[in-house]
Amino acid sequence: PPTVTFGRSEGPAYRHVQLLARTVSRRHAVMTLADEHWALENASATNPVILNGRPLAPGEVAPLLVEGDRIE
Repeated sequence: PPTVTFGRSEGPAYRHVQLLARTVSRRHAVMTLADEHWALENASATNPVILNGRPLAPGEVAPLLVEGDRIE
């Protein structure tokens, strides 16, 4: 399935978003398209991904994202 990664390190064009903030891990988060909806996974053990104000545990996959969700 289509996957987009987020992190401080470089990645493949059109499949990775590089974020240079110091609070971002080298491999921070992964979004995967499943059944026409995106799922979000926290790929960082040290810097949490926050979805709608709630930190995701390392390796936790959030329920399917919906319009208006806020990701930090």
